[in-house]
Amino acid sequence: CLSRGLGDVYKRQEDRILDRMVLKQLLESLEPKERQLIYLRYFAEKTQSDVGKIMGISQVQVSRMEKRILEDLRRRGR
Repeated sequence: CLSRGLGDVYKRQEDRILDRMVLKQLLESLEPKERQLIYLRYFAEKTQSDVGKIMGISQVQVSRMEKRILEDLRRRGR
């Protein structure tokens, strides 16, 4: 049925909007350096080494910080 198909489309669209709202809230809750790291890694698609150079920290520090941030975001996003 066509109307059922449209309902699925609207539901998926609504889910994407809600996901973006939750993501925006989670990102806004981060400290500025944390937000910068996540932006560079996932939106600017920089490597951990690139991020380290930009932020003035080592690649290992980027890796640890990223892991901690993602674990915290997952916990808060539930």
